[in-house]
Amino acid sequence: MRKNVKTISAFLFGAVLIGSLIIVSCKKDDDGDSNNGKINPSTIATANLIYYWNFENTPTDQIASKGTATGNITYPVGRRGLGFQGALNSYISWDIALTDKIATLHGYTIATWMKAPKVTVGPPMIFQITGPEFLGALAFLQENAPENNTVDSLELKAFFTKASALDKDGNLGWVGHDWRKSKTEFAADFWFHIAFNYDPATSKAKIYVNGDLLFISTGAYSDEVRYQGDPGGIGNPNGQPLLGNLDLKLNASGNKGIIGGWANKRFGTATDDWMGDYLGMLDELRVYDKALTDAEVAALYEAEVTQINE
Repeated sequence: MRKNVKTISAFLFGAVLIGSLIIVSCKKDDDGDSNNGKINPSTIATANLIYYWNFENTPTDQIASKGTATGNITYPVGRRGLGFQGALNSYISWDIALTDKIATLHGYTIATWMKAPKVTVGPPMIFQITGPEFLGALAFLQENAPENNTVDSLELKAFFTKASALDKDGNLGWVGHDWRKSKTEFAADFWFHIAFNYDPATSKAKIYVNGDLLFISTGAYSDEVRYQGDPGGIGNPNGQPLLGNLDLKLNASGNKGIIGGWANKRFGTATDDWMGDYLGMLDELRVYDKALTDAEVAALYEAEVTQINE
């Protein structure tokens, strides 16, 4: 990715990873808590579920009724029922008011099934909330594969900003986190379930693949804790306070959410060719207004597995 993105610094959030999945499946049934061994995933942390896209021939989520499709979004067979298939110049978007739950988050979890090809030109944006920073207030994107990468491995990046964070001198300033990871285990073109969160009580971010805690994401100094400013190294020698509540850094008005494309390009003035559209698939995309516990993430995955297509 070009320098203006890759040099985004500091640290805050962590984010994301991938694993291939081959597993026994069964037919879709979401009418009750359980039915012949099938479990409704929407019964997990129901009170905290603020968006849920099932992509059953619709761009609209099932909780807040948000989402309008632009371009050639299609809904082929997904991981469970139908799913989202990204395409060039195509995306789902919605308006975000400052009073919406997504705009007032202190912590969060994003969880989804994902199946994507490896990319080498133009990092695709998967999910983004707009804001005054280049990557917005919250972003989840697929990075270009490393040069000379000989394994069929994805790279993912996640990022967020906090509106009221202080810098190392105690002044109000930008604080964010830019993270990327690639491993041979994270194969392209396979379905996997990923969940990632931020917990304001611990100031830590966790990443889960197929229901298991993969790792607690690390910051710029390999410290799992997020601070409000530059800690100066492991152990926080600069004495910075913990990050705490998230409080996304949004625009004063006109904020939007987008799935499948860069907000800067679709709603702003950016024309850069390298801002790629997401050409992979998504299914059962859920956003929660808290950090799910390890047990809740495991339960969500186990419930999802009971519902996947044969």
